[in-house]
Amino acid sequence: MDFVLILQTLLLALATAGLYAAIASGLTLEFGVTRIINFAHGEFVMLGAFVTYFLNTLADVPAPLAILIAGAAMAVFSVLVFYGFLAHVLRQDEHNQILATLGLSILIINLAIIAWTPDARVMHVSPVMPALSLLGVTIPGNNVFVLLVGILLYAALMGFMRYSRYGLELRLASDDPDLAALTGINVNRMFALSFMIGGITAGIAGGLVALVLYVQPSVGVDLVMRAFAIVALAGLGSIPGALIGAVILSVAEGFVATFVSQGASWGYGVAFLIIVIVLLVRPYGMFGRERRA
Repeated sequence: MDFVLILQTLLLALATAGLYAAIASGLTLEFGVTRIINFAHGEFVMLGAFVTYFLNTLADVPAPLAILIAGAAMAVFSVLVFYGFLAHVLRQDEHNQILATLGLSILIINLAIIAWTPDARVMHVSPVMPALSLLGVTIPGNNVFVLLVGILLYAALMGFMRYSRYGLELRLASDDPDLAALTGINVNRMFALSFMIGGITAGIAGGLVALVLYVQPSVGVDLVMRAFAIVALAGLGSIPGALIGAVILSVAEGFVATFVSQGASWGYGVAFLIIVIVLLVRPYGMFGRERRA
């Protein structure tokens, strides 16, 4: 087996892990705080990709700045969606919550198809960073940028959750909303904050998608299924585990695509296989814990 090919596959997989982690971290934060599994999270990623694409192609905004604007736009959109829609289903049955977010996902996808057609678009930009050369392997600069942004985004999220006042309040609201409310924490505001942060990560992740992949109304569906596999692997609500889960999934997909015949079409298969194995062996994930009723 060619060492150079193995190294190239590994490095590209790590770059992809940065993108997966950016998507999964926001998803698992939303669930960890509100207990809502947001099936529309992938559509927030898709909208972030379109914002980045249009800013870059129509307004000639540099890609890194367009990605930041997409994150800010999705933060505002997430808060509006939370207060206008999701806040009304927080105390309802879990089945109603699932149906609500699925319905929101379908609505956003169909509106995007009507507005922008189902055709895929590619954002042609110059590399935002120099290519990385290591032991005879060259990784495109945009892929390196995706990896670095994913790491920085993840580090910022972890630092916010561990060392900021609002991060502490988010954790308290997540562990026991009733007790948090008795201590004076506005739990509903914390729920909205979790969705705002999830929107930021989704928007930035969408910008990274536009930078290295393609932009299409259904692109969020492809990515959120992988995010759910990562969340299942890590454990629902485990932000630290999301990074490790992202690395495991992206490396598995990369090696299957490279070394298995027709493996490039097995992306969903690898993701669902991971979900099934985790549910059979450790239902609460590697870093998850059983939730008390």
